Amino acid sequence: MIAIGPVTARTDDGWLLRGEVLAEGPRPVVALLLHAMMASRRSMDKPRGAGLGAALARAGLSVVSLDLRGHGESGPSARDGARYTYDDCVLHDVPTAVALARSLFPGKRVIVVGHSLGAHAALASAGVFPDRAPDAVASIAGNFWFPSDEPSLTRRAAKAATLRTWLGVAEAVGYFDPKPLGLGSDAVALPYIRQFWKVWSSDRYGSVDDRYDYAEALTRVTLPVFAVASEGDKLLAHPESVACFFARIGSPQKRLRIVTNAEHGGRAPDHMGLVTDARSGSIWREIAEWAAGIG
Repeated sequence: MIAIGPVTARTDDGWLLRGEVLAEGPRPVVALLLHAMMASRRSMDKPRGAGLGAALARAGLSVVSLDLRGHGESGPSARDGARYTYDDCVLHDVPTAVALARSLFPGKRVIVVGHSLGAHAALASAGVFPDRAPDAVASIAGNFWFPSDEPSLTRRAAKAATLRTWLGVAEAVGYFDPKPLGLGSDAVALPYIRQFWKVWSSDRYGSVDDRYDYAEALTRVTLPVFAVASEGDKLLAHPESVACFFARIGSPQKRLRIVTNAEHGGRAPDHMGLVTDARSGSIWREIAEWAAGIG
């Protein structure tokens, strides 16, 4: 029996990640929950006991949820001076999280259920480190912002303006804090925002040092992928943008599920709503059924 409760794992660059085992289920699958930027693992089972994590547990999956560096309990926070990049999430946090899940549940298939950052970082990491990858990825609202993957000129302009604002604030105070604007709960470090801007301005989805081309890495992803996007997500991960990102994934075992407005009385869940809105319960069950069927 696995103890339900707190767990920790130290990355190979020394950062202590904190999280918890939410459930031990009878199925041979463990769902590893990885949250979005400006959020924490709390968003992945909200309200606690009645969110995405609980839905996966009810389906018989074991569930592990972790805070990525600088978020939630995996401090210090950017508000306290933490400095980290997107590369740190891709190259260190995700492989460490996958290894932790495997060590907790030996013999079970590890499936990352990632939201936004947790999704695209897991996919990029799987392409860079196939020997340290999970067995599958459920990508909820997973896409990275760069012009080549944004077909709408209107959204492209909005994204550029948004990133300039984030960067300006971060350069002034050392981090971007979304809380006063109601955009999220967790601040993001300046180096992360700088990398976000570099990717956008160069139209190159890759590491800061140019060693890794994450767009190319996506073509080398061979594991099963179940991607979800919502028509209610107007900017952060619009279905058209997600489709462009999804097309880069090399896996022959991939599926894209678009949540439509028609399914939800004209108003589909938004970006955060895909993991926090109870109306997304049917999607959570689809993810659970897909995960349980991974051979």
